[in-house]
Amino acid sequence: MNKDIFNSICSQVFDSLKETEQLTIYFEGENSQYFRFNDSKLRQSGIIEDYAVTISIFNGKKSLQSSTTISADIDSSVNNLINEVSALREPLELIPENEFTVFPDSFDSIDIYTKGELPDRDDILDLLMNIIKVDKLTGVWTSGKIFRGCSTSEGTVHWFEKDSFIFDFSLIDKDENMVKVLHPGSDWNKSKFIAVFEDAVEKLRFMNKTKIELKPGKYKVWFEPNAVADFVDMFNWNGVSESSLRNGASCLLKMRNNDEKLSHLFSLNESFQSQSTAPFNSRGEVSSDVSIIENGSLKNTLVNTKTGLEYDISSNNAEEPNSWGMGEFMRSPVMQGGDIADEDKLRMLDTGIYISNIHYLNWSDTLGGRITGLTRYACFWVENGKLVAPIKTMRFDDSFYNFFGKNLLGVGKETLARPVIETYDGRNPGETTCPGILVNDFELTL
Repeated sequence: MNKDIFNSICSQVFDSLKETEQLTIYFEGENSQYFRFNDSKLRQSGIIEDYAVTISIFNGKKSLQSSTTISADIDSSVNNLINEVSALREPLELIPENEFTVFPDSFDSIDIYTKGELPDRDDILDLLMNIIKVDKLTGVWTSGKIFRGCSTSEGTVHWFEKDSFIFDFSLIDKDENMVKVLHPGSDWNKSKFIAVFEDAVEKLRFMNKTKIELKPGKYKVWFEPNAVADFVDMFNWNGVSESSLRNGASCLLKMRNNDEKLSHLFSLNESFQSQSTAPFNSRGEVSSDVSIIENGSLKNTLVNTKTGLEYDISSNNAEEPNSWGMGEFMRSPVMQGGDIADEDKLRMLDTGIYISNIHYLNWSDTLGGRITGLTRYACFWVENGKLVAPIKTMRFDDSFYNFFGKNLLGVGKETLARPVIETYDGRNPGETTCPGILVNDFELTL
């Protein structure tokens, strides 16, 4: 698939519209190579070409959507979409008008091509199969192109195309100790990957030590960037959404209504500068960077067109609700770094817990900002700035008003961009960029 094919399909479909009809066509696609490994053996391999579109037809204050698939066969795809439009016309006449329905404004068209140097199939298989004999490895490799596009009958045409790879894997020893690794990028570097892999092997060897069972209580903790990214991503669920705040369901409600503040060390933006994802949303509206939390104070939220109309406020063209029911969410959040150098993090922790990964997060008290989850993989007890032993898995339950607020002692200087790894409906662009953080009195519950 390419932009010219997509544009040809869209223009022919737009030609079939009736006089009062308007249409948007939003495109999501991938052309990917994947390998699945289990017990250090290649279990599956294949190539995925998946191109899906969502069409939204408008007639005045009425609108309906339909989703289907297309291909590089222009004639077949045009016929398919014209049939989808025809199928929506009758029910569109029957639904009532909605005062918050509006066709998207026209925007300057955007073209973004993020080119990368990806390894070919044989090269990556030879490398991986030679390395992963060291320990039992389970994981998935995906690489190739991710596409996004949006075209409207009023002339807006956007295109986003990105080369990327992700190797999401775990090393597992005979005692079922595990170290989880996420190795992403756009330019493959063999020596860099080998260094990452060897670091994981060393951590796994360290996991052979007898695990320390910690008692419930409050501990000083260093969180690695991957763990911090999981916390930041929770703000997408009843957090930074203006609609969620207006409905009284947002975890940031105390910051809006009670002027509650986080630590001055905590700043969070929605930023498209890295071009990790498309700056246009599924309506074809172009979003700008948004400063959400600045030095601990809530400055802005994400507002889509419907919310803007409903509450008579300015929209910053946030995303519409997706299939998960999540709308006005961050597509490329960036937490600003601080001044703790990577080589100093254990020294500054001194005695406490080093947490590499956290899992199974959920709100235990949304309005109170309390998040519960588990420590998982390569989490260690530290004394006098030295790793002592791995810890047994623990459940935590604490509020970000504490660990991003009064208990935030310091922020790492270096940041890590973690890409979106969920593939339930295909590979997705976007990333969460975070530093590590040093926290006091983090609460482990059991």
